[in-house]
Amino acid sequence: MRSIGRQLGLGLIAILLVTVVLVGQGSVWLFDQALRGYLTTVLQRETDSLLSAVRPGPDGPYLDAARVDPDYQRLYSGRYFVIDAGERWRSRSLWDTRLPLDAEGLHNTLVAGPDNQQLLVWSGQYELLQQPVQISVAIDYLPLLKAFDRTRWLIWGLGVLAILISLLVQQWLLRRALSPLRRARRELAEWHVGKRLQLSEEVPEELQPLVTEINHLGRQVEQIIKRSRSGQADLGHALKTPLAVLETLLRESAGDLSNEKLRALETQLGAIRAQMERALQRARLAPESQAGRRFNAKEDLPWLLESLQRIHGEAVHVQTTLHPRAATDWPFEREDMLELLGNLLDNACKWAGSEVHFECSLDQQALTLSVSDDGPGVSEDEHERILRRGQRLDQTVNGQGLGLAIVGDLVEVYRGQLVLGKATLGGLKVTVVLPWQS
Repeated sequence: MRSIGRQLGLGLIAILLVTVVLVGQGSVWLFDQALRGYLTTVLQRETDSLLSAVRPGPDGPYLDAARVDPDYQRLYSGRYFVIDAGERWRSRSLWDTRLPLDAEGLHNTLVAGPDNQQLLVWSGQYELLQQPVQISVAIDYLPLLKAFDRTRWLIWGLGVLAILISLLVQQWLLRRALSPLRRARRELAEWHVGKRLQLSEEVPEELQPLVTEINHLGRQVEQIIKRSRSGQADLGHALKTPLAVLETLLRESAGDLSNEKLRALETQLGAIRAQMERALQRARLAPESQAGRRFNAKEDLPWLLESLQRIHGEAVHVQTTLHPRAATDWPFEREDMLELLGNLLDNACKWAGSEVHFECSLDQQALTLSVSDDGPGVSEDEHERILRRGQRLDQTVNGQGLGLAIVGDLVEVYRGQLVLGKATLGGLKVTVVLPWQS
């Protein structure tokens, strides 16, 4: 799905862009209308002034130049007039350009003027000395149009800047508002690896129902897991005694049975015991169990290696390589890690000639464990077989064939990977990768 922040950002940009365009264009239009209204009043006053400059004379009306503003005499000054009172007078500033006289009031459109100017024209009809007089007065509007364009672009530029600032502020507010969700995600990751049993309920009221339901669901799941684990454990322990009795009776009745039947019964009882041990083991293995002590490499690993040394003696040397980050707490249950490492190292020590190498690294995505030995090794065709519970390639080696199978169970529970390969020492190399979230 698309990012909520990206969707809100795009929506904000679209809304603000439309707003900026409308405000920029609308502001310029309103200012243009207001300015035209003001200039209409100015032009009306100019018309009255020019009308007063038309004086009666012995030969008829004439235009008194002394009453005319000097701007009308300067070529292309931006102020122009035309007077028709039987005789037509034009301002010198017009040169040979014409102005319309056939309207009353402000012309609807701008009129082309001299020197590529755009003229705002106002026309009026009067009666002077019982004679009709028509006057048109114009002013150059082009500088104002250019100013409007500059203003429009300035408003749009400021609008774009406002959009960028608004977008940054919105993203900052959004990240701040969503920080409880990020905290809840981190708490869920801690819950996943067993560091906590519920989410913190100190959240905004909009998230309160969600957090409450998640905590309620977590408690229900925890109860279901406990009942299931307890049921499996009870069943396994209940079968232990009858199974032991059957094995004892089988040994006592060994003389009454043929060797073939005796081996068949022993095989079936062994299979039953292996399945029971598997059920008990899987009942205990669960990263969703209650939060407990974390595995600490500095404290727990030396104790484990010392125990293995006592079991296998000085004939096998275990060389350990811990990357810096792996020398602290691991985000996994202590008992599970002791079970996993104990079986990995014990299996390697059983088959090793004299050397076992153990390497561990921890990053933000996964814990990686690698155990190699200098023993006879295992061919690729037998990799799948040795992962089966109770399978041993060499019957002379002590054990029940459960070590790597238990490791496989743990790796499966933690949704990790178990890879078998050939070690540089010549023996078997077992690599375990357990994912986690930092």
